Amino acid sequence: MRVLFFIHTYYPNKDGIAIHCYNLVNALKNKNIDVILAYPKSPIHLPGFSSIVLPDLTSIRKLLFEDYDIIHVHGYGNIHSIIGTLIGLIRGKKVVWTIHGIPDKHRLFKIYNFVAIHLLKKVKVISVSRAIESIHKKYYLIPNGIDLNKFKCNNSYKDQKYVTYIGRIDRDKNIERILKEYNGDIMIVGKDEDGYKNFLKSIANKNTIFTEIEYDKIVEAYCNSRYIVLPSKYEGFPMIMLESLACKRPFIATPVGEIPEFLKSIFGEGYVKYIIDTNISEVLSRLDKFDLNHELTIAREKLKDYSWDSIADKTIQVYLDALGRQRD
Repeated sequence: MRVLFFIHTYYPNKDGIAIHCYNLVNALKNKNIDVILAYPKSPIHLPGFSSIVLPDLTSIRKLLFEDYDIIHVHGYGNIHSIIGTLIGLIRGKKVVWTIHGIPDKHRLFKIYNFVAIHLLKKVKVISVSRAIESIHKKYYLIPNGIDLNKFKCNNSYKDQKYVTYIGRIDRDKNIERILKEYNGDIMIVGKDEDGYKNFLKSIANKNTIFTEIEYDKIVEAYCNSRYIVLPSKYEGFPMIMLESLACKRPFIATPVGEIPEFLKSIFGEGYVKYIIDTNISEVLSRLDKFDLNHELTIAREKLKDYSWDSIADKTIQVYLDALGRQRD
């Protein structure tokens, strides 16, 4: 089976979709799936819209002329997913579209929604979270995965001092809440988007550090952290959630996307203590009263069901369903 990944981002980019695709592609190749990568190695941006990446000529050529069975597009709100789906359908190819989160609505997004919602009815849809139900009801729920061999720490979170954010530095992540609501040692790890880091630096206290770390070394940031905090306005199934728990670091987040359901599946009703339901300092002070090492150890064991091999197997089944085939 030949699958074309027509995507707007890929490793060594550090955003969630880039890392998801990188790990999924490697797992698929290990299962003898022939993957063709079509992504802009030198991104082209619309003037004034640095977050919008345009397809490059090489990717378009692959989309138009390569021989493949499946086109797999990723993300909701980017141009690649629309173009890949349209051309795939015109060529009579089967299309699989993975949704990683539903962005907050704005005026321009209404146009995107109008086109995308109609296209989703013609393709196989994977979603990492149930958030997709606001726009589309028929989908395969397949979460992100984790490499437990890579993400592990040999020290206790209790011995560390940093309250850490790891991920894209953009406004939808609402990182400013950490800086405004917590006055201790803070570490912000990620690449700037649209100048948001400059604003964050303007409100940061003297105990805040900003850094970028390559993905193959990102585990060091987790191991140097006491808490991982994600105060996002919206999410799908954030990879940082799996990576935090794999490193036995308490993961604190707003109740968006698949976060509440996943944490409940891992911690039971006790998951609520990890939800940002008030000032972040108050949430962290509440957690400081507990020794969470034991339940974090149990949580890590439960992540074995989220291996990238498992995610690849589920994805291959979607490919087979799209092609009307059965497993050998």
